[in-house]
Amino acid sequence: EGIALGTVGHKKVAFVGMERADAVGIYDVTVPTTPVFLQLLKCGDAPEGVLFIPAKDSPTKKSLLVVSSEEDGLVKVYTPSTI
Repeated sequence: EGIALGTVGHKKVAFVGMERADAVGIYDVTVPTTPVFLQLLKCGDAPEGVLFIPAKDSPTKKSLLVVSSEEDGLVKVYTPSTI
């Protein structure tokens, strides 16, 4: 449904919202021609939008992933620093 790109540590990472799977797929895209699946983040009901906030712009000084859900109306914030 949505995609966000960012840098976590030394990795370029893609966060891919999958509305029907109720999850966000996280991929290392440091080498864009050979993406590597890192993890599946089960985030509840139908992630509609994903937004990456780099550490330099974050109030916590850590990278943040913001996921909004369509059906339940929730906004969830994750710290993807342990990828």
